[in-house]
Amino acid sequence: MGKGTIVKKRISTSRRGFLKMSAAGAAGLAIGSKVETIFASTQPVTAPGPGNKWPGRVVINFNKAAVTTSGADTTVIKKMVDEAILKLTDQTAIGAAWKAIFPATLTATSNIAIKLNTANTGLPAPHWASVRAITDGLQQMDFNGTKLLAQYITIYEIGGNLSAAKFTSANFPGIAIVTDSFVNGGDGALNNRTYAKTLKNAAFLINVFSPRGHSIAKVTLGFKSHLGTYSNASGLHGNIGQNLRDLNCTGPVYAKNVLSVCSGIYAMNEGNGPGGAAENYTTYAQSIDKTSTNQCPTTIMLSTDPVSVEMQTVKMMRINKKGAYATADMPDFLKASGGVAVSGWSPINTIGVIDESKMDLRKIINTSTAAAHQSDPLRVSAAGITAHPLKTGNGVFIEFKLPDAHVGKDASIEILDGKGALVRKFSQKVLGARNHFSWDETDGNGKALSKGLYIAHLSSGGVNESTRFTSVR
Repeated sequence: MGKGTIVKKRISTSRRGFLKMSAAGAAGLAIGSKVETIFASTQPVTAPGPGNKWPGRVVINFNKAAVTTSGADTTVIKKMVDEAILKLTDQTAIGAAWKAIFPATLTATSNIAIKLNTANTGLPAPHWASVRAITDGLQQMDFNGTKLLAQYITIYEIGGNLSAAKFTSANFPGIAIVTDSFVNGGDGALNNRTYAKTLKNAAFLINVFSPRGHSIAKVTLGFKSHLGTYSNASGLHGNIGQNLRDLNCTGPVYAKNVLSVCSGIYAMNEGNGPGGAAENYTTYAQSIDKTSTNQCPTTIMLSTDPVSVEMQTVKMMRINKKGAYATADMPDFLKASGGVAVSGWSPINTIGVIDESKMDLRKIINTSTAAAHQSDPLRVSAAGITAHPLKTGNGVFIEFKLPDAHVGKDASIEILDGKGALVRKFSQKVLGARNHFSWDETDGNGKALSKGLYIAHLSSGGVNESTRFTSVR
């Protein structure tokens, strides 16, 4: 059933502050002409790569209808990708949106490589329909009346049975699908480690990965995907964390990556895999929409910032297991890539935003925009709370933000009616900078509440924040 829209009014606040993007984020906008110098250097990379147009901006699209009892709904998955690219780029046309993520050097004959992470060709692998939506969108890019042709797009992976994962010519007409081999790379920052021919020949790279575990790296996400981009040089797995950082912060991955996509239609848990079956993500799904009965994460994330989207994917895995996801709790390779000092690691790299409080998070829930980024109070305040009634099904998505000092402590969220009477109270563990949960619009006895004006009040360690919202059943 339909939901009312949020009333954009703050009632009270005990702290106000404006968070600035890091100096590294600003510096990334000015390095385009110097990328070759950085690429060839062995010095630490200190700014987002040339393809990271919007450091810290991530679109998170959750749709509980993406998987049904009959399997994945490819129509819904395509719609999710289309919605996400429009939201990421602030465009209104699919072709224009895809063109917006590329540097000005893009032409109608530029070679674009799409790297998969299909160590397991079963359901945890990136779903083929999410990649098909990408290739369809790329072919809608217009260059003065000329569209990008399928022949300039290559989907590749190192090993694995791509056909079994449904990456076939029937599903991707005219697009090259290759199990790649290696050539001498000539990337000085990695001591000439060999890398895939597709990557070497491409002008631009799109990285598509799935939430999945790994017994060595703990997480096998976007960064781990590129461990398969390079040959398995001696010691690669023995020093996997620093190698993951190096692969993404230097060389062709850094120089060519324009988009990182988490295809989380199905997923595995952190620390499991890379082989195995999809795992139960009910806890995560119900944290987004309490009415969801789906056991899959049914989530797609897009970002030009590889650090930010990786952090958000780790967060999804941690929410499912009720684990912490503050910056201090992130994997070492991700912290080092986000400019956080890691003991025993040198140098420090900064290729993206790891601090969630500084991210521009654009959420879509069941086709409904959950938070308008133009007026999201959680982006500009040290503490705050928002409540967004969902348009499909009964439920309210509640998100709150607290300073780092509150991580690990409890927060109290009270739901009050329009007269100020308490109707429901929740206690939530603060697991990171931004936390969320879903309320099913019932009181403490499970009774459904009537439509009308409500107040969500946050209190934690002296912080008190409130917001009004209107619910329509």
